[in-house]
Amino acid sequence: MRIRGLLGRLTVYIIFGSVFSTLITIAVLYFVLYITEVPPHRITRTLLFAGAVVGLAFTLPIFFVRAVLYKLLIEKINRMIEAMDRVSRGDIDTPVEPQTNDEFGQMAEAFERMRVSVKEMIVRLEEEIERRKR
Repeated sequence: MRIRGLLGRLTVYIIFGSVFSTLITIAVLYFVLYITEVPPHRITRTLLFAGAVVGLAFTLPIFFVRAVLYKLLIEKINRMIEAMDRVSRGDIDTPVEPQTNDEFGQMAEAFERMRVSVKEMIVRLEEEIERRKR
């Protein structure tokens, strides 16, 4: 299985961290329960319950953070990639309008300036070719 994209890799790293943290928490809890001489049947139930609660407590926020990151970052990056792909395929007439005032908006503005410059350069070259044909 190949994980694609920054958000996918970040999610995998966070999930591994959550699993590791859960295992450490269960190990510490087991040690504490064993030292305090809790009966073995209660240790098992307590560890299962604690493992489920701690696992959910570590894992559920991941999906919330992932959704927020997707909305704040990945959507904007994907829009810029689409605009760059359009220009690379020769569509230099579709403007790229910045949607935000952050770094992504600045990147969109810079890309739009570049698109306009390329378009003007092509027009000048076409005019020069026409002039030389005469």
